[in-house]
Amino acid sequence: MTPDNTNSNIYFIDTSALVRIFRFAPNDLIESIWEKLEELVLSGMMFSHRFVYDEITTDSTRPDLLSKKIIPLQAYFKPMSFEQAQIVSNIIKAFPNLIDSKNEKDQADPWLIAAGVLEHKQLSLFNPNKKIYIVSEESESKQNNISSVSKSFGLDHLNLSSFFQLNDWSFSL
Repeated sequence: MTPDNTNSNIYFIDTSALVRIFRFAPNDLIESIWEKLEELVLSGMMFSHRFVYDEITTDSTRPDLLSKKIIPLQAYFKPMSFEQAQIVSNIIKAFPNLIDSKNEKDQADPWLIAAGVLEHKQLSLFNPNKKIYIVSEESESKQNNISSVSKSFGLDHLNLSSFFQLNDWSFSL
């Protein structure tokens, strides 16, 4: 994989990737990783969806570090839209196992993919060289998960390691 030194891609990050960083990265690395992620967010190159925000934040009086970090970035979590709802409907029809139908809470995966699909449609008109990536820690070998569904809708998928490599990020303890 060649590094993308042009920083021209757009990334949509999933709950699984954010949780992986904050649960499993050594404390020494979390700040370094977060600084780079925040740069992408503030430059308009990384987004997520409001349902990802809702999955991570709680009404707790003692929010965890991840919640504290993303609360100030709430504006970069795309809200639900009618166009997204139409795409989500198509996603669920084609991949009903992407969500747990017994779960009463809205699930972020189809909405995150839909937001990426809409961004892809806009970019293909104005800048066809940019790529849209969904960044998650879900297995690429499983069917009916965010990685395989994203690909079927024309989006690329990256796990964190590949995402770091693509952006030529390296971290040391």
